[in-house]
Amino acid sequence: MILLTVISIVLFLAVMWMPKKIPYLEMYTTYFFTAFLATMSDVYLDAKYNLYGFFGKGVDLEYIPIFVIIYPAYSLLIVNFYPYNKPIYRKVRYLLIWCAVTLVFEYASLFTNIFYYNAWKFWYSIICYPVINALILLNVKVTRNLSNGRKLFLKK
Repeated sequence: MILLTVISIVLFLAVMWMPKKIPYLEMYTTYFFTAFLATMSDVYLDAKYNLYGFFGKGVDLEYIPIFVIIYPAYSLLIVNFYPYNKPIYRKVRYLLIWCAVTLVFEYASLFTNIFYYNAWKFWYSIICYPVINALILLNVKVTRNLSNGRKLFLKK
């Protein structure tokens, strides 16, 4: 558990001092989109269907740093260093690497009692993380289009 805490702190500090390659508006919307996505997922998958959970059953104050720091830091690292102007194979490889990193982090958190499965299976996470990462990047695309005066995905 201490190792994951240290990794979490390092992740947070990396986001704080990373060279910013995206505008603050995109960072802001990514942060809150990730918070919204995490809330919706955890309300239904954890609270309603009891598929997994953090620490113990029910609401945990220990979960707040995960919600406020880990999820957004993860998403900000993804969108900040994403190879936007590179070939598709580089984009896919980048997302697969981040999925692998996240799966390792989830697997480690299972053994430290930070995270537990009830009816959830590890392979569900293997399927979900590429979708989650794609949604995070879709949010950035929508934000860019709206901030440039475009209507979602339509060109002027």
